Amino acid sequence: MSTPTKIPSSEWEVMEILWAESPLSASEIYERMGTVTTWGAKTVRTFLGRLLRKKAVSRRKLHGTYVFDPVVRLRDCLRQESQSFIDRFFQGNSVSLVVHLLEEERLNDADVERLQTLLKKRRSARSRPKGKGTP
Repeated sequence: MSTPTKIPSSEWEVMEILWAESPLSASEIYERMGTVTTWGAKTVRTFLGRLLRKKAVSRRKLHGTYVFDPVVRLRDCLRQESQSFIDRFFQGNSVSLVVHLLEEERLNDADVERLQTLLKKRRSARSRPKGKGTP
């Protein structure tokens, strides 16, 4: 899949609604935003127009109403945003980010255990031989 377009935080809120549930009309998206924002329905439509131009969403008519679907996947956008953050604040070094989080954030025992389990799984997966004929 191609690299997703950069999505600013305002448009991200619209995308989160569409990733959770779609297709939705602009009015339905506005309703689901509820008290999360003070934006009006017109602003939501403006964001949808921007997302259409970026090819982050698609639009089609359903029962006489335009509805929107996400084109880009949440996973791909998260990967891009994470890498952008790491590049910007940690000179592209993801280990520096993890070290920072470990040193600066309060982690409870459950958090530490989860991290240790993830690291063990990662190490185990990397040590397995790849290719055909391997058990």
